[in-house]
Amino acid sequence: MNTPTPTTPGTSPRPGQAGSLTVEMALVLPILLTLILGIIELGNILRIQTTLQSAVGKIAHYAATQETSQAAAQNFMDSQGLVPGVQQADSQEAPLLTLSPSTTSSCKETPCAPFEVSLEYTYYAMTYPMKPFFDHIKLSASAKKMSEAWGH
Repeated sequence: MNTPTPTTPGTSPRPGQAGSLTVEMALVLPILLTLILGIIELGNILRIQTTLQSAVGKIAHYAATQETSQAAAQNFMDSQGLVPGVQQADSQEAPLLTLSPSTTSSCKETPCAPFEVSLEYTYYAMTYPMKPFFDHIKLSASAKKMSEAWGH
């Protein structure tokens, strides 16, 4: 009868397989690291996009309920801390706020005048290997709203 012989951890590998694990890791590890870094970059892009969209909604509500200029909307955004952690270490520019038209006014007759609030930001990759893939991505968020009647 042929009984299988148990293999023990101390047995030597078969000839020709001595470095196969090293070669396999050398082939798989760069791909795995690239995937992990890409997932981290995508997560950061989604976090920033969600923050911009949330900030735009709050700024639009603020602008709809009172007379607001571009500078007042910028001050509101800064004072309320609506875009925390968006500006990255490599970037010198903060998110760019645009209010169109540049001043909102009270709604005295129907239909009320619509306005648009938008935020734009240029994303820079956090890790050097991902720069060719994720550098200089333009992220933007906008919200259209009608001025509401106030002060009546």
